[in-house]
Amino acid sequence: MKLGFIGAGEMGGALIKGLLKSGWPKEDLLASVHSEASARRVAQQYGIYAGTDNVKTASEADVVLIAVKPGVVPQVLAQIQAAGLPAKPVVCMALGWTLEKLQTALPGWPLVRIMPNTPLALGEGVTLLAFGAAVNASQRGAVESLFVRLGKTVELPEALFDAGTAVSGSGPAFVYYFIDALAKAGVDQGLTAEQAVTLAVQTTVGAAKMVEAEGISPAELAQKVATPGGCTAAGLDVLKSSGLAQALDRTIGATVAKAREFGKK
Repeated sequence: MKLGFIGAGEMGGALIKGLLKSGWPKEDLLASVHSEASARRVAQQYGIYAGTDNVKTASEADVVLIAVKPGVVPQVLAQIQAAGLPAKPVVCMALGWTLEKLQTALPGWPLVRIMPNTPLALGEGVTLLAFGAAVNASQRGAVESLFVRLGKTVELPEALFDAGTAVSGSGPAFVYYFIDALAKAGVDQGLTAEQAVTLAVQTTVGAAKMVEAEGISPAELAQKVATPGGCTAAGLDVLKSSGLAQALDRTIGATVAKAREFGKK
């Protein structure tokens, strides 16, 4: 299956990197970007064909992945439509681009809306999926198998896409912020920056794996670690009294609200 990326920036690049890491053949990946300089950079960085002709990419690919900024999507869809290409799966990851909006631009095409996150580059990502009515079982299976290689997939009704995007799409940035704050707090207590970052990163990785492995809620795991009257319990008391849960609720709420603004444009 040949994959054509229209756009190979932060997210498109993460997908390409993850696919190559998973063993996807380089000759079955191609990309088109906005300039010759960017094309040379992408070709050198990933060892794949890269150019500036979106129609060439769309025509040669079995599945087209649109990874450009939301404001550029209309131009890309218009180019594909005007080229008179046979209908094929088009996967769009641009914020705010619903299946309805995509279908208006490419009527009758098998369309898929996704929202991945950057840990896909390491095979540890999450991809939200929503399938258009024209996607058949074979095409659905092909798209799902593509993203399963890169981590977990979650199919969501579009009404929940903004909420899912806030948690998994924007979530890595919030986790990075937490790791940074945890490390800086360690530095304040005398650790070197290197020691503190190593401890904070590995603790976050290990804790996440424990949640996956134990099969109980994160809240229950927190209570298992926090012996009554102990030092962990003292720290949790500060987190609770400081309103961390409420701050995260407002954080996700603000992210969802911004995503909905993009959907109205």
